[in-house]
Amino acid sequence: MAKSSTIYKADIIYSNLNSHYYDDFSLTMAKHPSENEERMMNRLICFLLCANQNLEFTKGLSSTDEPELWEKDLTGEIVHWIEMGEPDEKRIRQVAGKSQKVTIFTIKKNTAEQWLEKVKDKIPHNKVDVFHLESLSEENIIELVSKSMKLSCTIEDDSIYLSNDQRTIHYKFQKKI
Repeated sequence: MAKSSTIYKADIIYSNLNSHYYDDFSLTMAKHPSENEERMMNRLICFLLCANQNLEFTKGLSSTDEPELWEKDLTGEIVHWIEMGEPDEKRIRQVAGKSQKVTIFTIKKNTAEQWLEKVKDKIPHNKVDVFHLESLSEENIIELVSKSMKLSCTIEDDSIYLSNDQRTIHYKFQKKI
């Protein structure tokens, strides 16, 4: 029998000092059986870096036809496609054709630079942004994980701080393209 996804809830007080966008989010995330908690929390960080009320988590790992996150307009057209990892150039071109904007977040520094060198000249720069995420905290982001999370998020300059009552995790994000 196949394992089912595990559901996590996150209530987030959100402050983006760069864009002056402040909001509260009540999110439901499904952690796929093959996904670990760190990857799930990295998806949450991607959400927070692109946050708006129309942004949604998708089936993600359960579907190769969907990204981690997307924003759709009222007609169902994809406005923003958000991917995590190092997709091949064919996938990037395909999703750029399906959406108005594509954002890719890389996480593994040791492979991200090589991947970027390979794809940077083959992707549509007018539609695609690439960012690298890097944790600057001693603690792992999974220290924030619980089935029902109450978190605070602050984005300032090139940093994102995610906190609960006990700890704060600091990530740096850097635009590569």
